[in-house]
Amino acid sequence: QHYKSITFIECMMRPDYVIRGESVVTSLCRKDTTLVTGSEEGNIKLYDTEIMRPTASWKAHKTQVMCMKNQQHDGILSQGREGALTQWKEGQCVRTSSVASTGFCRFALSDDQRHCFVGLDEKSKISCIVADKLNVVNTFQPSDYNQKGMCWSVAVRGNYVYLGYESGQIVLFDSRHLSKQVLEVKVHDEIVTALDVRDNKIISSSPDSTIKITSLITEGMVSEGTPSKEESTVSGDENALESIVNSLNPARTDQKYSAEVTHTIPLECKGSSHISIRGDGKLYAVSGWDGGLRLYSCKKNKLLGVVEAHNPETITDMMTYDNKIVCSGRDCKISFWTFY
Repeated sequence: QHYKSITFIECMMRPDYVIRGESVVTSLCRKDTTLVTGSEEGNIKLYDTEIMRPTASWKAHKTQVMCMKNQQHDGILSQGREGALTQWKEGQCVRTSSVASTGFCRFALSDDQRHCFVGLDEKSKISCIVADKLNVVNTFQPSDYNQKGMCWSVAVRGNYVYLGYESGQIVLFDSRHLSKQVLEVKVHDEIVTALDVRDNKIISSSPDSTIKITSLITEGMVSEGTPSKEESTVSGDENALESIVNSLNPARTDQKYSAEVTHTIPLECKGSSHISIRGDGKLYAVSGWDGGLRLYSCKKNKLLGVVEAHNPETITDMMTYDNKIVCSGRDCKISFWTFY
């Protein structure tokens, strides 16, 4: 009923193209003109987006492919629900690593693609992993971890790692000083199922049927210098971690942070598992558990339109690039959309 009161974006009324598959696609990523899909059965399939035809496929994981990222020169990094991170190049396994992560948390890749962060099953812990070697160099956790539950969502922007927890809290870490959290803020009443970050603004969703906009306020100044080993308590390879710290940013920060929830937006469905801010920062897309794809204005946080992309099935993954949205659903379809 609520769809009738919404002004639809005319250019998004119909998808540009729909791929109909034989299995549920649970993960998407893009490599040049190739769409990479990961399935519920653990298979990876490549599609040429110029002709919309499959070009290769292989068995990648024992169970569901949770997440995939393009590593540019190093191929594709995939995460399996069985707790494996695997690096692929031209369909061949380069290396694989076992990670104690069998929940719902998808890993996040740093902006320079040199490190990834993944939520673990144990006591709210997070692992920092060197992406090209797949070795764990640090494992850390927030304060009062027994009250937070498992980590369900991760985002990395610049030097900062944003973590969404089962308790509805969002926790911020500085990747140069992982032994101590920067701040935490209670945002939702239930699990933080998805989040994305841009320009000190966190957009998050939850089964409480709301989207929350949280603004970060920073104070203080930055002084030169790298942290000593005494300042960083690590588990794993200290030399490798020191290299990561230096490569991320040689500056030492004395900034203070606070956070405030500035907007609460009703979602009109039970929840969402994916939020993606467009590259130009003007729009963000939210995938609903009702199969609806929603677009919002970043400036006014106003709902611009709703498309029944995979209604009534849940959208299993979504990505944005340029003015495109690609999403997959439990209806075994992949849909391509254009928006402006």
